[in-house]
Amino acid sequence: MTWDAYRRRKSVVADVLATADADATVTIESALAAVPGAEEVYPDPSLLLLDVQLLWTSALSTRLDLLVGDGADTPEIGVINAWVDTAAALPGARRLLDEHRTSATLARAVAKENELLARAAGVPAMSPTLVGRGQEIADAARDQAVLPEIVPLPVAGPSLLERLRNALAA
Repeated sequence: MTWDAYRRRKSVVADVLATADADATVTIESALAAVPGAEEVYPDPSLLLLDVQLLWTSALSTRLDLLVGDGADTPEIGVINAWVDTAAALPGARRLLDEHRTSATLARAVAKENELLARAAGVPAMSPTLVGRGQEIADAARDQAVLPEIVPLPVAGPSLLERLRNALAA
C-alpha cells in the first residue's frame, strides 16, 4: 500500500466515522455511500469494517495502557473503564462494530479484542477461558457504556433573503 492509498483510507475512515457519529441509524453500507469517493477506496464494506475495528482496537489498547495498572481499582474495573471511555470517544465506531460483532468478517478481530481485554484484566495468557472471560468483560463494559444520544439537527427554513427571492420570482 502506498502512502497516498494509506492517507486516502485514513481520510475515508475518519469521514465515515464522522457520519456515524452524527447519525445513530447509519449502517456501514450507508456510511460508505455517504462519503464521496469512499466506494472507490473500499469496494467491499467488510474491508472498511476491518479498518474501523483496527482503529477501535488501537484506541482501546492506548486507553488500556493509561487506565490499567497502578490505580486503586481492580484490573477488571480498569479494563471496563478503558472500554467505556473508548466507546465514548468513538461512538460511531462502536455502533458500527456492535452492529456487526457476530459477523464472520469480525470474528477473529473480536476474539483478539476479547483476549486483549482478558489479559489486561489479569487472566493468564494460556488460560482456556481467556476469550470467554474477555467476552464477559466486554459485555459488562457494553452494559455500562452510555453512547451519546444523537439528536438530528433541525432543518432550517429558508432565510429572509431566500424567501424574498422566491416571492419576487413568483
